[in-house]
Amino acid sequence: MSNKITFAIFLIIVIMVSGCISNNPYPSVQHDENVFYSTFNEEPKNLDPAIAYSSDEYHFMGQIYEPPLTYQYLKRPYELIPLTAEDIPEPSYFDSQGKPLPSNAPEKQVAKAVYEIRIKPGIMYQQHPCFAKDENGNFLYHDLKSRDLDKIYEIRHFPKTGTRELIADDYVYQIKRLADPTLPCPILSILENYVLGMGEYARSLSKTLEDERNRRREAAGASYNQEIDERQNPIQLDLDAYHFPGVELIDRYTYRIILNKKYPQILYWLAMPFFSPIPMEAVKFYNQGVLKDRNITLNRFPVGTGAYKMDVYEPHKEIILSKNENYREDFYPSEGETGDLDAGLLDDAGKRLPFIDKSIYKLEKEFIPRWNKFLQGYYDTSGISSDTFDRAIQFKDQGDPEASDMLQDRNIKLIVSIGTTIYYMGFNMNDDLVGGYTEEKRKLRQAISIAFDFEEYIQIFTNGRAKPAHSPIPPGIFGNEEGEEVINPYVYDWKHLEGAARKSLDEARRL
Repeated sequence: MSNKITFAIFLIIVIMVSGCISNNPYPSVQHDENVFYSTFNEEPKNLDPAIAYSSDEYHFMGQIYEPPLTYQYLKRPYELIPLTAEDIPEPSYFDSQGKPLPSNAPEKQVAKAVYEIRIKPGIMYQQHPCFAKDENGNFLYHDLKSRDLDKIYEIRHFPKTGTRELIADDYVYQIKRLADPTLPCPILSILENYVLGMGEYARSLSKTLEDERNRRREAAGASYNQEIDERQNPIQLDLDAYHFPGVELIDRYTYRIILNKKYPQILYWLAMPFFSPIPMEAVKFYNQGVLKDRNITLNRFPVGTGAYKMDVYEPHKEIILSKNENYREDFYPSEGETGDLDAGLLDDAGKRLPFIDKSIYKLEKEFIPRWNKFLQGYYDTSGISSDTFDRAIQFKDQGDPEASDMLQDRNIKLIVSIGTTIYYMGFNMNDDLVGGYTEEKRKLRQAISIAFDFEEYIQIFTNGRAKPAHSPIPPGIFGNEEGEEVINPYVYDWKHLEGAARKSLDEARRL
């Protein structure tokens, strides 16, 4: 069996400064604005970090929310680096008696792994009405009535906003939210195997929720409708009502995550939006029935410390992100991989981020209209489909792709990179013909894997935009290896000059 890794190919318009621009699709008042124009092809379902688990949603969330860790995206493999944390946390290991263990202790001896995370002081949230207070320090919008929402349909319509500093308790609170039964967190079943006491904590919250629903059901009688009741009067569980040993608040800027075993993968979870901070003020603000009736929720209007904030959210038409005016000092990386300097990707090394003031994303469900509008200048980026490949791409003498003359004449650049996506074909092991575990069936599967020529498949069906894979870990991800030692020995032989070479059909017939 072989698999393939797709190439992500993107086109970037080089915006040229000139005396005039013909056929400008945008108003002249936007000519000098630093705006990025792009698209999305389906409406995001959730922007709440406890629920969202889609790359389409993460495209927006990654610009708004900040987990403690992130990646240095110009390095290969991608390097995990601090984001809001001061350092990458190093685990402390303990045995079942609570005695410290060395960092190389065998997994079977480790009964507890403690990760202490200290965040950087001085990080501020975006301006948001959930933080707004009156002159006496009382929240302005935490007890809203219908009469208070005249002409308010989005967050930007609230007249007053506020902010506050990011604190460790915001991270602790979000980890507790992952166990909240009112939030269908897709990774809870994974985390409760590793985070100390998370399963018991989640079950306690679930019982409290069910008890409250039963109480309301008995009080309302036959007229009770759970969905309507909880939309008008949402249930907000007290996440501090039960002990949760898997997360501890140490001080204003420090918290701990405690695991019940060795699990180094937790660091990579800490770079995902699931572990982003959520201020309690935002949850209390959004957990008001009058706001839910107007679809003003955390699912649609995030509250974060990232470089951008949600400015306009009309997912049937457009999504606009604008620069977070409270964003801290952050700078473009000064290091990258081989070729980044020549490609101009380090031209802005050390400069203050973000560079762009506003990003406007238009809903475009169909590729051809999106591509045509890109060519007309409506959008700054576009992918390439098989329908447009021949018009967009030409190949150099050595076989490397480049933008076609038509695109180069429009000052459009081609960027090629290996995407961290894997496609594969598998065998049904219960099938009478190809399944089973006998030597005969094993050799049949090896023969089919040789005969199914992925190199030819890539050339015909993906326009050459992929490379055959020899492991389930794609290039750019830690653990990927290449060379003679890691080729698939059932399908390929190693040739000194050409590298991995697919075995012959004769070998498949022999098998």
